Formats: sequence, C-alpha cells, structure tokens
Amino acid sequence: MQLDVFISGENIDLCIPTREFAEKSDWYSWFNDPKITRYLQQGVFPNNPSLQVEFFEKQQKERLLLIISNKQEYLGVVSLSSIDLIKKSAQIALVVNSALDVLKSPLISMEAIARITEHGFQIMGLSRISGYQHINLSTGWGRRMELLGYRVEGINRHSCVKGHDITDGISLAMLYDDYMKIKRKRGEYWDSAEKMEARIRKLPKKGFIDSLRTFMKEKSELYYEDTYNL
Repeated sequence: MQLDVFISGENIDLCIPTREFAEKSDWYSWFNDPKITRYLQQGVFPNNPSLQVEFFEKQQKERLLLIISNKQEYLGVVSLSSIDLIKKSAQIALVVNSALDVLKSPLISMEAIARITEHGFQIMGLSRISGYQHINLSTGWGRRMELLGYRVEGINRHSCVKGHDITDGISLAMLYDDYMKIKRKRGEYWDSAEKMEARIRKLPKKGFIDSLRTFMKEKSELYYEDTYNL
C-alpha cells in the first residue's frame, strides 16, 4: 500500500493513513509487541485489524494522525491530539516499531517529532504542545526531546501503572516561543540529521530531570512531612 505524503522530511515522510492501511497493514500488530507497549497503556488486551480500523475511523476526526515512513517502509505513527484551537494547544505522541530502537537510532523518531511539531506551530497556529512519558525514558529519549525544545515541567508520582509496575511519569511541553528561539539559533528548527546527531553526542551526562528528581526526593519529602505534622 502506498500512502500519500503529508509532510516530507530529510530522512522521513509523514504519510496519511487510510482505512485500507488500518485493515491490511501490520499497524495493528505494533500494539501487540511487548517491546513497543512496555511504556504504553496498550498491550493489556490484544489488538487486531478490526479494532485498528475502529480506532482509525474515530481518531481521524479528533487528532492529526500520521504514519512515519523512512521513505522505504512504514515503521511508526506520530500524532497531535486534544487539539484546542481556542487555547492553541495540543498533545504529542509517538509510537515506533520495535525493529527501530528509539535510543540507538533516534534520528528517525526525532525528525518525526520535529516535523509534526513544526506543522503544529507554523500551520495550525498552536502556542503550546505538551507530552507525557514514562520516567524510564527520561535519560535517553527524554534528552533527545530536550534538543527539540520540549522542557520537563513536572514529575507525576505513580502515574504510570501497568500490572504491578507503578512508577512516575514526566510531563513536558514546548511553547511557540521555544520553537522560535531554536529557529533563530539554528536557522531551521530541523537543520539536519547530521547536526542533530552531533548535538546528541554533546549532551551533558546529567539533564534537568536529574536535578528535578533529586530536588523532589530531598526537598519535597521533607517539606510535606513538616506540613503533615502541623
């Protein structure tokens, strides 16, 4: 199946999904792969083509949903949901096939995030795009998101629950002002995969999330313990 390209990029294209793609491709099977769903809500119940079609037909009216292509094969999906054109906000999400390791080969996923982010700000006129991720992704994928302008805004305690795995989540967001600041500094928001790869190598060992986690653990617990004793 050949999907029409909606946003063309350097190493990836973001393509328009169809009902036929939802029904006949392996899109549905991504959400049966425990490597993919490890940090997602999906994976508790099996997915199948009929359910994927149902999801597609509902979500195409509520979110901007695009299939990621590396210009040879389809290997993931990126979306903007909860779109509010009055508040000028939306939520971003990404799922990639487990054959593509996000941490070892981050440029495909990074460019997908960058292209839909730019579309959200430039074409849709958004002022804020937010996201959410499992805290275990903070030191790898989360650092790549920082390079794209997504700032950590908070730690949500015990908000990621799957089976008996209960842990924290991280909220992050990017403002239009952040987007424009990056464009002024780099010339283009996504200036090239080569330059992005160089920036990944230059990332400091510890990110902002590390400082925030330490602060929350040391200061927050003491503060609220004193508050509870009042």
